[in-house]
Amino acid sequence: MKKLLVVVTCFTIIFTSCEKEEGYINPESFLEVSTNLEYDGNIYVYDYPTGKSSSYITVDFQSISMERVFWSSPDEFYTIVYNDTIWDECVNYSTFADDGGNGHQLVYVNPQFLGDTLNIIATINNYGNEIKKEILIKIQ
Repeated sequence: MKKLLVVVTCFTIIFTSCEKEEGYINPESFLEVSTNLEYDGNIYVYDYPTGKSSSYITVDFQSISMERVFWSSPDEFYTIVYNDTIWDECVNYSTFADDGGNGHQLVYVNPQFLGDTLNIIATINNYGNEIKKEILIKIQ
């Protein structure tokens, strides 16, 4: 009986310690996303370097100090390793702003993306509330 009581007590501690405040987002949070590429008013344009097997595009962001920004994209590239095709997004999962609220993210591009338009999505997500920004980059 003592063992059962200890197990129940442990679960109670675990569940109550995981409690979180619902609906909170820092009222000072904001997110601005840009890049130094040519911009035509709707879309950024990246001229892929001729003869290169891959390249990176730098995307800059501004937010509050030490804010975590989550990144995603529906655009994927593939590599073949040991006769297996591995798909991966062209952008990494998350980055943090520095003390001044500035940060950078790299977007991977290779010849598979020539002629495509990449959709890069940045999100600040605090307890279900989110700030979301998207940029489009045409690869030519």
